[in-house]
Amino acid sequence: MVRYKIEELDFLFIYEHKVRELENLCLLKYELDRRGYRTKIIHIENAEALKAMRPIYHTRVVVTMACYQNSSIEWHTKNFVKFDKLIDMQWENIVFPMDEKDEKAYKNYSGVAKEVVRVSWGEMNKKRLLEVAKMDPQKVKMIGHVGMDFLREELRGFYRSKEEVLKEYGIPADRKVFLFVSPYFSDYHTEEYLAEMCRRFGEGWRYYYQDCMLPSKKMILEWMGKTCETRKDVVFVYRPHPGEESAQAQEMARRYDNFKVIGDLSVKQWILISDKIYTGNSSTFVEAFFGKKMCYLLFPVPVPADYELAFLKDADKISDFADFEKTTGEDDRPFPVSEKLIDEVYTIDWETPSYMKFVDMAEEVWKNPYYDLTKEQLKAYYHKMGTAEKLTKALTKITPLYNVYLTMLENDRPKWKWLEAKRRARRELEQVAHDFEKTNDEEIAGIIAKIAGELEK
Repeated sequence: MVRYKIEELDFLFIYEHKVRELENLCLLKYELDRRGYRTKIIHIENAEALKAMRPIYHTRVVVTMACYQNSSIEWHTKNFVKFDKLIDMQWENIVFPMDEKDEKAYKNYSGVAKEVVRVSWGEMNKKRLLEVAKMDPQKVKMIGHVGMDFLREELRGFYRSKEEVLKEYGIPADRKVFLFVSPYFSDYHTEEYLAEMCRRFGEGWRYYYQDCMLPSKKMILEWMGKTCETRKDVVFVYRPHPGEESAQAQEMARRYDNFKVIGDLSVKQWILISDKIYTGNSSTFVEAFFGKKMCYLLFPVPVPADYELAFLKDADKISDFADFEKTTGEDDRPFPVSEKLIDEVYTIDWETPSYMKFVDMAEEVWKNPYYDLTKEQLKAYYHKMGTAEKLTKALTKITPLYNVYLTMLENDRPKWKWLEAKRRARRELEQVAHDFEKTNDEEIAGIIAKIAGELEK
């Protein structure tokens, strides 16, 4: 029985954070499938990919969540994808101000990553990509943010009702929902992690994390705690930042029955059912804007200029509890950021949805050989292999031997050193890929069926 199978595709979407990316990719897959393309969505630590030493997916175009340098491409595609072209969705379109004019900044790309097709939401980022990152103008595609399409009228019915969501999470139906979308990192990070972040974003990042993020989170949780004590008609939903682990927030949830820490469901789902929306140094307010909801910006500790999002520089910010308390009642504040600024970063287009712009662009990329990466570029991003790895890769080019390799990899024997290293690496990667990030074909089909149900009414 042959275990090794190849899947031929036109577009392979690889995602990292489920709640940030999956719905958006399903919308793109829906339209591409409708036009007759062969598509697939997988998690970056796909179980099959973890054991692959040969490509199991052959695709014309691979679509990734971010592509900063050669190692980004290798992390996404490893040994399991053979492709000709790459589109970077660039879900982190917004960079720190200090990177806006620094060509060598981590998020201004290097190596082969500079040669891929890159999505830009608006003019501000496009300008950076052309003038600072020095990208090929033909490979910068300004289409807006696909995620905002779910806040358009034609897709509003995609999301569940407030009553359904509150029931699922045990929140009384008569409570007001105050959503806080955390812009913060975990309560604790190792020195190794901090050093890596400083390598990417400058030594000032340590100060930003330790002297701005952590005290800001502590103060905001205290504000919410005071409100939880006096406002029993309110429930705070603390939405962690992707990958954030907060013992402080979890302790609040144990202390107050009207404080919840909930990381699942998309931010847009929560925005649409919430009565008040709060965040900090984050772009969440844009989703609130497209959802036609008010959003308050909480800045109890000033953010260093190098790390504050550029379009928040002159925004209306709340810095003390007295001001915060006012927002929990009736409040007639104007939206904290101007529509003009939002348009520069996100492209406000109430006529044409971004997913249609993306698919039109993706078809162009698929058809046009101009966007093909050269053989040299496709080889350049691979790491240098050791002797054992080279031998393994050479042997696995023979399908029967590759099937034997797959069997040995899944068993505990033989205990060969190089094979044990592969098993250990696979286990480590599986631990990194938390279960809540993964999906399956049935879940994807369900999301697409809901999308079709709304768009094809």
